Amino acid sequence: MIMDFTKLWDKQYLFGPNPLELSRSDNIFFWIALVFIVAGIAAKILAMKNQGGSPKNVLFGRFTRLFLTTGLLTLLWVGARFENIPWISIRFLVLAILLMWLVWLLFIGKYFVRDFRKRQKTWEDEELKRKYLPR
Repeated sequence: MIMDFTKLWDKQYLFGPNPLELSRSDNIFFWIALVFIVAGIAAKILAMKNQGGSPKNVLFGRFTRLFLTTGLLTLLWVGARFENIPWISIRFLVLAILLMWLVWLLFIGKYFVRDFRKRQKTWEDEELKRKYLPR
C-alpha cells in the first residue's frame, strides 16, 4: 500500500473527467480535511486558555485560522467531488489548497522563529512588572 506520487504529474488525474465514485486519494483528502478541522479546534481551545494579548494567544490564533480555513476549503472540495461538480472537483484545486496551506505554514514558522520568542519574553517581563507594581 505504497503511495503513488507519479499520478500528481498526470494531466488526466489532475484535470480530467472524474469517475463517479470517490477514489482512494479522494478519501485521503477527506481525512486530511477532518484532521485539519480537529487541529484548528484544538488550536482555538489552546488560544482561549492563554491570556488575551499573550503572544501564545496570537500564535495559536494563527494556527486556528490556518487549519480551519484549509480544512473547510478541503472539505468543500470533497463535497464538490462527491457531487461531481465540474471545474470545482478537479484534483488540481485541492492540491492548490494544500500548497496554500504549506506557504501559510511557512509564514507562521517565520513569525515563530523571528518574532515570537522576543515578544513572549517581553510579555513575560511586563507581566512580572504588573504583578509587583501597586495598582
